[in-house]
Amino acid sequence: MKMMNKYTEEGLAENYDRFIALLKKVFANSPDRLEKLLHMYSEDELGQELAVAPASGRANYHSAYIGGYIDHVMNVCKNAYNLKAQFEAGGGLINFTDEELFFAALHHDLGKLGDGKGAYYIDEESDWHREKRGQLFKMNPKLHFMDVTHRALWLLNQYDIKYTEHEMLGILLADGLYNEATKPYFINYQDGGFLKTELPYIIHWADHMSCRIEVSQYKKWLAEHGE
Repeated sequence: MKMMNKYTEEGLAENYDRFIALLKKVFANSPDRLEKLLHMYSEDELGQELAVAPASGRANYHSAYIGGYIDHVMNVCKNAYNLKAQFEAGGGLINFTDEELFFAALHHDLGKLGDGKGAYYIDEESDWHREKRGQLFKMNPKLHFMDVTHRALWLLNQYDIKYTEHEMLGILLADGLYNEATKPYFINYQDGGFLKTELPYIIHWADHMSCRIEVSQYKKWLAEHGE
């Protein structure tokens, strides 16, 4: 399968600047946290990987191209904000702040930027995997095996970036029932064994919606290029 070649080198830089601009806007009222986030995403830290990382490894998954990570995260931010408004308009309780929503959306896939020393996704060198399975990138075997959301929380910890309980749950539960480990958060029959914030649902819905939109965009791209 072909990989979308969406960005030039200049386009990748512009995409990175777009991401940083959103950080500055969202966290303008949290200067200490903004300073640490800007450091984490600076060129000497995770910034270079942020600019080039794909969002997934297989062509027919979501945003599996150079620069796809930022596209996906920005899509989740946009869709989460819109879904929050729709949820509230329908009578849903909004018991989290916009800053919490954007923090969780921006960092739900942070683990896909690796560990600060090595990338999470590396090029698939096997022609068979690339041609037969559409696997364009593979997980870096040199990294410790870790759930993406767990690595996201670990990375935030490494840069001394604090997060609320709502934000932690929004990140941890972004995959919803697609992650076996998080099912007890969504299906629990104990007294009081239910989520006390709606944020994880909003983030999961936005993530799922974004993935489906991105897959649709890839199908359209293939049709336009005669595939």
